[in-house]
Amino acid sequence: MKYIIFDLEFNSPFKINRKTNQLAKGNTIPLCPQEIIEIGGVKTNSKLEIEDTFKIFVKPQLYTKLHPKVKKKTQITIENLLGGLPIEEAIGLFKEWIGEDDFIICSWGADDINELKRNCAFFDIKINWIKKYCDIQKICMNHLNLPKGRQIGLKNAVEIFNIEMDHRFHQALNDAIYTTKILKELKDLSNSVKLE
Repeated sequence: MKYIIFDLEFNSPFKINRKTNQLAKGNTIPLCPQEIIEIGGVKTNSKLEIEDTFKIFVKPQLYTKLHPKVKKKTQITIENLLGGLPIEEAIGLFKEWIGEDDFIICSWGADDINELKRNCAFFDIKINWIKKYCDIQKICMNHLNLPKGRQIGLKNAVEIFNIEMDHRFHQALNDAIYTTKILKELKDLSNSVKLE
């Protein structure tokens, strides 16, 4: 069994109020309020040792201007995105990279898998290849006995498990690597961690 730990970065619409020069919410397409602009992935073996990585920028088709907050948080540039691939091709390459082996796809929280499904539905991309999914954030919260409804962010979890912070956060591949390291820690600490 292989594990595919993935992370996404998104862009969303915005407006600048001309009178106040303030950032405001833009005109959102309800069926796809956030558009995938970067996919990062880690492929591991059954022992959660990293075997390969994946990183690709996705050229936006809905929200073509990069949101200033997204730009600041991710350090993604419009040049990165202009050099990216349309989402149909990017998802195709991601699926090809995953391969035919039996796998469980994992992410930090449910947002990424939900947005992946929503983007794919909007752009008419089949996702029937995703059969098993695991939410690492949920496993971490259970392990730490956090009260229901109290979430823990990826950076806080990295600190709790004393994982070296040697890469920037909010970049898809880096966050996928951090999530993988947390998953390995959780698996090493507890035999009761179930990933299916």
